[in-house]
Amino acid sequence: MIGANGHLVTNVPLERAFDWVADLRNEPLWNPSATNVELKTDDSPALGTVFEEDVKPLGHYVVTISEYDRPTRLEFDAQNPKARVTVRFDFRSLEQRETRIDGQLRVTLIGAMRFIEPVLRPMIRRDFESKRGPALKSALEQHA
Repeated sequence: MIGANGHLVTNVPLERAFDWVADLRNEPLWNPSATNVELKTDDSPALGTVFEEDVKPLGHYVVTISEYDRPTRLEFDAQNPKARVTVRFDFRSLEQRETRIDGQLRVTLIGAMRFIEPVLRPMIRRDFESKRGPALKSALEQHA
C-alpha cells in the first residue's frame, strides 16, 4: 500500500470548503491528473454519490463517496482493475473563518501493478504531499 498525508489552511469558510471538495467535478481545478469527471447519480454530493473520472497514470475510476459527515469528514473510494484508492479529508474550523483540511491518501495496487509499487510510491507520495495541498488551497480560494 502507498500512503501519504498532507494539510492546508484556507480562508474559505468550513461549510463552503467542504461542499466544494465534496463535488468531485471540481477536482480537475486542483489535480491536473484528473479529467473527464462526471456525476453518475442524480443527486448532489452525499453519502453514496457516484462519479466517474480518468486519472493519470492508472486510468478510469468509479468513485463513490464512502463517508460523508458534513462539514467535518469526507471520504472518496475510487476503484478500477489496477488500483483501489481512498482519499479522506477532515475539515476543521479555525479562527477568523479559516478552515484546516487534513488529507490522507491510500493507494492499493492490484495484480501485476503491485510490482511497480516501489517505483510509484515516492512519486505518488511526493505529488500528494507537496503539490496537491497548495493546488487545492489555490483552487478553493479562487472558485469556492
